[in-house]
Amino acid sequence: MSRKPLIAHVLYRLDTGGMERVLVTVINRTRAKYRHAVICLDTYTAYRARIVDPEVGCFALHKKPGKHWACYLRLWKLLRQLRPDLVQTYNSGALDAVPVVKLAGVRRVLHAERGRSAEDPNGESRKYRALRRWLAPFIDRYLAVSRDLRDWLTEKVGINPARVVHLPNGIDVTVFDASPALKSARPLLGSYAGPGTILIGTVGRLDPVKDQGGLLAAFKLLCDGLPGLRGRLRLAIAGEGPERPVLEAQITDLGLDGQVCLLGSRDDVAAILPEFDIFVLSSIAEGMPGVLLEAMAAGLPVVATDVGGVREVVSPDATGVLVPAGDPAALSQALSKYVLDEPLRVRHGSAGRRLAESRFSLDHMVSSYTALYDELLEMPFGIASRLTEQKEH
Repeated sequence: MSRKPLIAHVLYRLDTGGMERVLVTVINRTRAKYRHAVICLDTYTAYRARIVDPEVGCFALHKKPGKHWACYLRLWKLLRQLRPDLVQTYNSGALDAVPVVKLAGVRRVLHAERGRSAEDPNGESRKYRALRRWLAPFIDRYLAVSRDLRDWLTEKVGINPARVVHLPNGIDVTVFDASPALKSARPLLGSYAGPGTILIGTVGRLDPVKDQGGLLAAFKLLCDGLPGLRGRLRLAIAGEGPERPVLEAQITDLGLDGQVCLLGSRDDVAAILPEFDIFVLSSIAEGMPGVLLEAMAAGLPVVATDVGGVREVVSPDATGVLVPAGDPAALSQALSKYVLDEPLRVRHGSAGRRLAESRFSLDHMVSSYTALYDELLEMPFGIASRLTEQKEH
């Protein structure tokens, strides 16, 4: 039997998140064809247990902030030991690992752009754009999860379009129950949102880029603007992260303690989503948020900020409403549209389910990753540098 190629995934940290869900899904779904290893420049959490194959190595290098040369040396030694056939790096947090990967003798490098940080939500940082241009000779292909990121790489950063692949997220729609009965029974969230309540929900790490603080401000405006319905309105925020203390204080300051619940990190998102009435995403930057696909698969209408690849997922006035980022008033107004119109919620939620089924299947995503990996593994050595010599846009 021929040896299966080894793909090493290099990222800053393996924790709960959309990028990590895709990484784990691809590993689990392709383990019959490839071997995998996960290298975390920082560390990994219990999320590592979602990788079903116990032979998949997961390594933590405990990188310190800034240029940590001891970490780079550990990475070089580990890569020399593993000898992967292909390395995939993820986002800006792993960009500085790319030269180390090449110095370790790895012949194929794929870099995935899956989103942006709160510090640079629109990709305007000259420093990071210059860094990507400088690293271009070391990277064979760029994976952009949204058309927005693809266009940014080619038009703003200057990467040759021939080297950029647009590969959107996909989900297993079958694991999401869109039955209306769950919204009334609420077996998981019923103690918080009882009969007659309208439950608005979101899922995401508690991080400034997700702007849950802006969502709380919008929810306060919603409650104040609909005093007759205030007693029925609830907001559930699932996720964990560094912003929790800030959000807890804001909830108290806004007088929302009885109406807002921080659910913490959940491993049952597929089960709790159908218990929401409306899904909301308040991010100031996104790649292509898989959680929106999950919400649509659960039959939920979506209110989301119009950032990154969100418009590729949500069809305005058909499956949801899009609003400008950082505008609590606009977010509140969009939420009130669904709060006041249950038939509209049902109609847009049903349309979202059909869209998720038809355009964003998990099988299509996995087959696209497999085709990309195979192309890179079969590519003659040195193709990246030859492509770089062509005129960059």
